Amino acid sequence: MLISKLVKGLLVLSLFSATSVFADDAGWMTKDTLTVGTEGTYPPFTYHDEQGKLTGYDVEVARAVAEKLGLKIEFKETAWNALLAGLNSGRFDTVVNQVTMNDERRKKYQSSLPYSYSGAALAVRSSLPNVRAVKDLKGLKGGLAFTSNFADLVRQNQAEVVLVEGGLGQEMALVAQGRVDFTLNDRLAVLYYQKKLKVDDKIQVFDLPEEGTVTAGFIVRKDDTEKLKKLNQALTELKKEGKLAAISKQFFGVDISEQ
Repeated sequence: MLISKLVKGLLVLSLFSATSVFADDAGWMTKDTLTVGTEGTYPPFTYHDEQGKLTGYDVEVARAVAEKLGLKIEFKETAWNALLAGLNSGRFDTVVNQVTMNDERRKKYQSSLPYSYSGAALAVRSSLPNVRAVKDLKGLKGGLAFTSNFADLVRQNQAEVVLVEGGLGQEMALVAQGRVDFTLNDRLAVLYYQKKLKVDDKIQVFDLPEEGTVTAGFIVRKDDTEKLKKLNQALTELKKEGKLAAISKQFFGVDISEQ
């Protein structure tokens, strides 16, 4: 009798565990929409074109991933400083906005396989010819978002971070106007704004290879393991099919999906 009750108990526990696992997976996969948090103000990664359509490298990669998963997609445009907070609250399933991982973020989040590889670049006022690397920033003022990895790097080199809410375009404009001394950001984005704002004569840009390679992935909450598996499967297939390379070349002329 005791053995019979024990066996029944184990069967019930086994069925409950299996149901829970599939429910977690199905709970996401049976939704017909992948909800994505992104800025919409960070060209060429996420921005609005001349017709007002949301586009950019990150946006089109997210659309391709949703299509691969058989899902519709909904973008929720959010200021950079509130993106991860929105992920915490369940406002969206994932954040796709050139987010790189650091030690602090790894405590709460997971990142998918990389969909882009880049590096850091320093944009400096041309009137500061001796500033060419992060070691030269001591005592200067940099316009950045407080929560960016680059802001941490600036502070480590004893420079002041001036909060800029309007994104990299505003940061670059402030450098050109002489209201801040420099900004530090993704190389591709810095070069994009240097050209867009026509400030070649006012801003010098220096690559920072010593800072290593920067990768970006789809960011999910720490406990969203099943969701992360699905995103990684989609990205792997898109890379094999050459779709990520095609989207890269559309925006950059080169493939930034490979290191």
